[in-house]
Amino acid sequence: MEDRFIKYSKLYALIFLLFLCVPVLLGLVIAAFYGISKLVSSTVADITFGLGVVSLAPAIFMSVYFIFFKRTKKHPAKAVKIISQILFIAGFLISLVVLVFDMIAFFTKFNTDITGYHGLSLTYLAGNVAMLFLIAIVQAFTTKKEVDWMDRSR
Repeated sequence: MEDRFIKYSKLYALIFLLFLCVPVLLGLVIAAFYGISKLVSSTVADITFGLGVVSLAPAIFMSVYFIFFKRTKKHPAKAVKIISQILFIAGFLISLVVLVFDMIAFFTKFNTDITGYHGLSLTYLAGNVAMLFLIAIVQAFTTKKEVDWMDRSR
C-alpha cells in the first residue's frame, strides 16, 4: 500500500503542474502565432496573429461568464443566484461589445500597439477578474458548509 505522504505529494504536484501548465501553454500558443507570423512574414499571418491577440481576452471572459451562468442555476440562495446571473449576463454582454468594438478598430485602424484596444486595457481585465472573484466569494459564503471527511465516516 502506498504511503499517504507520497499519495498526497503526487496530488499536490499534479495540481501545481496543472496551474503552471495553463499560462505556459497560453504563452506557447502566442509564441507560435508570433513565430509563424515572422516566419511567413505576410499580411495574412499578421492579421491572423493580430486577431488572435485582440480577441483572446474577451473570448476567454465570455466563455467564463457563460460557464458560470450555467453553473449558478443550481445555487441554493435564490437572491444570490439572481444577482449572480444578472452580473454574468452583464459581463458577457460587455465582453461581447468590447470584442465587437475591438474587431471594428482592428479592421479599420490595424493598430500594432495594444493600447488601442479595449479588451487589453487594465480597466477591462482587472474589472472582469475582480467581478468574478467577488461573485465567487459571495456564492461561497452562501452555500452550505461541506461535511468534514471525519464526520462523513461516522
